[in-house]
Amino acid sequence: MNHNKDTGNKGENLAAQYLSERSYTILERNWRFKYWEVDIIASKKNKLHFVEVKTRTSHRFWNAGRKYSAR
Repeated sequence: MNHNKDTGNKGENLAAQYLSERSYTILERNWRFKYWEVDIIASKKNKLHFVEVKTRTSHRFWNAGRKYSAR
């Protein structure tokens, strides 16, 4: 497996663990339909949450608070 894929998998695992610890139920990981892919589909309090995980190895151009969006 290549470095980028390993980094992405680690980030997705951390995100799933974070959500699970906050009482989200992980329904699907790496769900695909035609050309689409969703990293994590989770539920909590009868709501579905579609999560796209972006894992970075550098903080050079990154601020976590600016990368979060709720839609």
